Amino acid sequence: MKNYTKIEEKYIEEISSNVTLYEHKKSGARVCTIKNEDNNKVFSIAFRTPPINNTGLTHILEHSVLCGSKKFPVKDPFVELIKSSLNTFINAFTFEDKTMYPVASQNDKDFHNLMDVYMDAVFFPRIYDHEEIFKQEGWHYHLENIEDPITINGVVYNEMKGAFSDPTQVLYSQIEEALFPDTAYHFVSGGDPKYIPELSYSQFKDFHSKFYHPSNSYIMIYGNSDMEERMEWLDSEYLSKFNKIDFDTRLQFQQPFDMPKKLVSYYPVDKGTDLSNKTYLSYNVVFPTTFDTKLMIATSILLTALFDVPGAPLKQALLDAKIGVDVSSLFDDGVLQPILSIIAENANACDLDKFVSIIDSELQKILSNGLDKESLIALLNHAEFAQRERNFSPRSPQGLDIMITMMGSFLYDDKDPFSKISVLKYYKELKEDINKGYFEEIIQKYLLKNNHKAYVALVPSETVNDEKNLELECKLKAYKESLSEDELLELVKSTKALAEYQNKEDSLEALNTLPKLSLEDINPKPEAYKLEVMDSKYKVLFSEYPTNEISYVSYYFNISHMRSDELKYIALYADLFKQLSTSKMHYKDINQFIQNSLGSVVAQVMPLKHYETKEALLYFSIGFSAQTKNIKDAFSLVSDLMFDVKFDDEKRLFEYLSMLKSNLENSIISRGHVMAMQRALSYIDENSYQKDIVGGISYVDFISDLVSNFENKKKEIIENLYRVEDKVFSKENLIVGYTGSFEDYKTILPYLDETYMSLKDSISYPNEVFKENVLNEAFTAPIDVNYVSRVGKFSGKFNAGVSVLQNAMSMDYLWMEVRVHGGAYGCMMNIDPSGLIGFTSYRDPNIKSTNDVYQNADQFVLSFHPSDEELLKFKIGTIGGMDAVLHNKAKAQIARTNYLRGLSEEERCKNRKEVLSIKKDDFKEFASWFREAMSSYNITVIGNTNKINENKDMFKTIRPLKK
Repeated sequence: MKNYTKIEEKYIEEISSNVTLYEHKKSGARVCTIKNEDNNKVFSIAFRTPPINNTGLTHILEHSVLCGSKKFPVKDPFVELIKSSLNTFINAFTFEDKTMYPVASQNDKDFHNLMDVYMDAVFFPRIYDHEEIFKQEGWHYHLENIEDPITINGVVYNEMKGAFSDPTQVLYSQIEEALFPDTAYHFVSGGDPKYIPELSYSQFKDFHSKFYHPSNSYIMIYGNSDMEERMEWLDSEYLSKFNKIDFDTRLQFQQPFDMPKKLVSYYPVDKGTDLSNKTYLSYNVVFPTTFDTKLMIATSILLTALFDVPGAPLKQALLDAKIGVDVSSLFDDGVLQPILSIIAENANACDLDKFVSIIDSELQKILSNGLDKESLIALLNHAEFAQRERNFSPRSPQGLDIMITMMGSFLYDDKDPFSKISVLKYYKELKEDINKGYFEEIIQKYLLKNNHKAYVALVPSETVNDEKNLELECKLKAYKESLSEDELLELVKSTKALAEYQNKEDSLEALNTLPKLSLEDINPKPEAYKLEVMDSKYKVLFSEYPTNEISYVSYYFNISHMRSDELKYIALYADLFKQLSTSKMHYKDINQFIQNSLGSVVAQVMPLKHYETKEALLYFSIGFSAQTKNIKDAFSLVSDLMFDVKFDDEKRLFEYLSMLKSNLENSIISRGHVMAMQRALSYIDENSYQKDIVGGISYVDFISDLVSNFENKKKEIIENLYRVEDKVFSKENLIVGYTGSFEDYKTILPYLDETYMSLKDSISYPNEVFKENVLNEAFTAPIDVNYVSRVGKFSGKFNAGVSVLQNAMSMDYLWMEVRVHGGAYGCMMNIDPSGLIGFTSYRDPNIKSTNDVYQNADQFVLSFHPSDEELLKFKIGTIGGMDAVLHNKAKAQIARTNYLRGLSEEERCKNRKEVLSIKKDDFKEFASWFREAMSSYNITVIGNTNKINENKDMFKTIRPLKK
């Protein structure tokens, strides 16, 4: 490869990969190849993009370059690829100091196509020819009629209005602003909605022309790919077209402070909210650099030991002092100067000084008395276990996780992409360092004696939102008054022109520039997940997969038909699993034991629906893992947690309930679209009703009530927990899951037998009949966006080919109407084989117009007449969405879930065949499904108080989200 200079090559055990670093001679691009046997190939090109202000420039650019390019001049190739590729991942990310464009696929042809589209997008986007892209994705003044008020709209603008409705987002932006007054980290890379409208089109274009150059790029290719061929292609098609430039984008170091800073900021709450115990207190420290990987690992372990495990000493000291109801820590070492944050939630603003004092004094005590060495060893063992397990999410390929980790050093040192992933050696060193005072030295040097700190309090305010909205309203009113009639007419014309640009369909010639796959590129059968049913005294669902000598065990207890009032307590019992003491072990020691000797222990309630009968099913599941050599200890602990928990520890019970309430409430806004659709479906579907009870708005209300009335209800809570525990575990209701080798399976059989013999013979449940109850609710919250969901039933015979229509509707109709025209960040839909259709939007500025889009979905179906080529694209994209790349553990879990819900491999194959064989004329029958589903009015909205009140006629009930 004569056009590259090889800088370094090494084999890295942790990721089983040969990693090589190159520099492209002509352009200066940095290229890193990560060669291994993973068939899920990943490509990423990233740029160092330190923000220069709070306008969200880097974020808007990330969206905009994916809106067409020189070689692929379509308005949204990103959407076209989702429709029509076999990608296993496609997205882009704006970080605090970099922008990444990753794609992944298991198909070689598809992988090459994706690389081509993304490379052309970042280097040759259409943003210079179409200002409409900037207006659509970033922001624009919107005026449809001259007499209307001027508004602001744009995808990123609305996305960040949603983000800034989350108090934690506001807190983190205030922390970085306080800690880095003189560097790029001072600014919000995603954009502060207040400042986004200050970004000009010329600034936007200028930033791209300077920063999106190969000399400022970081290219990575991962997996079982022909690296030499891919690099030659990169050179000939793209990199050779650029000459190396000397443009310094390096991030600057913030000079350390002489004294810590103190800052008070505000976040919005609804009027009438009790403001006590609603403040976020934070203690934040900056580390000098991220380059010492061993120090980064040690600090993360130290923080977990001090603040995050149950009974952690510093966390417990703060809780005992009534400083908040939950305490957590955050350590971000993916930036040039890492940030350590300690955060107390639901505290009082007047306690900021006390909060800081307790942390400092407790740290000083720990220095005097020494750290809990056993806790540190346990956490190091657990971290090492996780490194060896190498688990990954279906939504985030293993290669992408590795790339993001590598960028934590690569971005700041052009010659070092390796240090953050070559880490196993440090665990042995750190275990030895425990007795040498290494961890105590971190406390002394980087926490107590480090003045580069900021103490930030985020205080609730009933007026801050109104003040912000009034300021914007006045600014827009003044702006309109400053315009002449001709200028207003020009703005109306501009608004219309943007809509016309958005509505204009891409030409066939433009669409034909995009690379294509054929049906021959698709496997006609889905991947078969391994499952063998072993019948003896109890049923075992055995999946033989290589697991690196780790055993994965699951218990499934069928609790179908349990009464809904008991089901809430079962969900609480699952949340409390391993959080309370047993007669043999304190809850602090339980967690330490898990960290030290096991992999994980998780309990949950699983609401399922039988694929054939449509019956609502409920399972109480306990899953645990350990190296097979430690599996006996895992069985013993889980047995104690099942039969010997002490629910009558009132202090610990209240502490954990309070933390659970805080965590649930904080998660609602980020999951508002999911919560809203789940709630709407709960009106008409028993399975969704159960999901709402065990993890939706009903469960949040339940936990909130228990916390608010704990003194009056504590006896009742404890009695109910003992009662439901007694109603779960029986021989008759048990099914076991096991993942590992057959030899290891034989090893665990005696322990399974022992567990089985300890169970009751049988437990039965009364058949509680589900009754539909359409509530049509709106939940108000102090947020600037909405999550709008509408659902309904259809009676037609299910055909899995409707998934092709779902792909088309999501990426054509909903994308255009709700995202492009409406300005929402996203809109999703789901069609359930049992006869349910659901729509939901994400960070949506609208309510009524989005509901109208749902109402008219059948009209889109009636008008949907794709060409043969378009239909093929939608089929390919549908199959791509079905073929997730999974860890072996996850494959076994899905196989077991499919078994429990009666979905056979034959039915999976039949569904895939229906997708591939669907014809254009078949879509007509689906229109009646949507017409029937939307004819009934089942709607749930979580959203902005004023916006909901403007549309109050749409709802039967309106209430605050948080009671």
